[in-house]
Amino acid sequence: FDEREFDKTDDEMPEILKKKIKKNLNKKIRSRSYIKAAKRSSVAAAVLLVLLIGAGAVSPTLAKNIPIVNSIFQILNNKFGYFEEYIPYSQLVDKSVTDNGITLTINEALADDVKLILGYTIKSNSKIQGLQVVGLMRFLKINGSTAGGGSSAGEYLDDTTFVGIDRISYHSQSSSNQLKVDLNVDDIMGIKGKWNFSFTVSKAELVKKTTVFKPTNKVDLPEGIVTVDKIVFTPIDSTIYFSGNYKDKNAETRAMHAVFYRWFIFDDQGTELSSEGGSWGGNADLPYGKDFKGTAQFQKVKNIPQYLTVIPCRYKVTNGDGVSENLKTGEETSIIETKNPSESSQVINGNYPIELSQGKMGKLIIKDITTESGETVIRYTAEGKAPYFQGSSLHVKNAAGEYVTPKRYDIRRDEEHPNDFTMVFPALDLSKQYSVGTFQFENIEFMEDLKFKIELNQ
Repeated sequence: FDEREFDKTDDEMPEILKKKIKKNLNKKIRSRSYIKAAKRSSVAAAVLLVLLIGAGAVSPTLAKNIPIVNSIFQILNNKFGYFEEYIPYSQLVDKSVTDNGITLTINEALADDVKLILGYTIKSNSKIQGLQVVGLMRFLKINGSTAGGGSSAGEYLDDTTFVGIDRISYHSQSSSNQLKVDLNVDDIMGIKGKWNFSFTVSKAELVKKTTVFKPTNKVDLPEGIVTVDKIVFTPIDSTIYFSGNYKDKNAETRAMHAVFYRWFIFDDQGTELSSEGGSWGGNADLPYGKDFKGTAQFQKVKNIPQYLTVIPCRYKVTNGDGVSENLKTGEETSIIETKNPSESSQVINGNYPIELSQGKMGKLIIKDITTESGETVIRYTAEGKAPYFQGSSLHVKNAAGEYVTPKRYDIRRDEEHPNDFTMVFPALDLSKQYSVGTFQFENIEFMEDLKFKIELNQ
């Protein structure tokens, strides 16, 4: 109540008591005002703290959980479906150089003990034509050494923008978890210029989660003896490393160039693990006394199996024009004939199942084809020697015999039934003539007599 009213409340109240009550009331009011001001200040300070964190004071632990905006790995995974494992380990680089109307941006990177993976963007002032990949590996040095081989993938975002991923093998004697990357590009799309970068990439996170086995398997292939040196499981992929010696040293190893070897790999449940490529050859850093070394790369595993089963196969790479190649082996000359692979196909007419022969490999069984939510989904089963490999060889053609580009290039595997797959295409008007097909694989020799098991004991 008002002080003036308080003064009139009781004329008989001693004046000293009135003064004491007033003093206590004023003290309470000042105290409450201070508390309110303090609360307002605390809120303001909290907002300021949030703003400071948002401005860049983010801890490394938190930062690695923040997705990179416009991640190239995410963009290309949406298209091809092969790069999902890279996304959680991606490190922001975000460096750009512009020359002669072309801007090259290194968006992000990640690395382990043997691979550097870069996501990049090319932006041009004019229309980009005929660009599939750039091949940054030829311009790279990692810890001062020239990079090895690798693979690339890319996609146009529009007429003037191209995004790509390069997976680059490297060998470094350094024990540091930091890779120093020097990239000096002098040619993009035939246009000369200077696009120079220098940055570091940490491999610590992937190395920390890597498991290595060193078995003692030896494989007696017709052309050489192969030793399995180690098997490495990482959060992004798995790799078998091997080395070996040719049987016929006088043949200048030409026999190994006559065929291409591939290893089909199965886990301890008999499920085929999808291949991610590999290498086979010789270079300056070969192990002592070895003629060649190589890798067989395959998908990451959720759980490390007790063993792996490997079935080598060899096949001659086909050339669509039916070109023959002369190969000199010692005193003999052999001729390898290459030809278009045979196909088996059937018109899509709504009657299921559809069976497609794959020769000695097995067959595909199309269970149904449906169009919903703007896409056509093919559900099918692969039966045979290498179901995932077989399932990856499904295709669709239109009435003109042209391949229909799938919505995603990877096939989706049923985790409960690993030989069942789906493949997704843009919505097809099935009232028009389309055919579904696969290949016969006559050029593949599945060498089951050379099958071997790799025990995984640390």
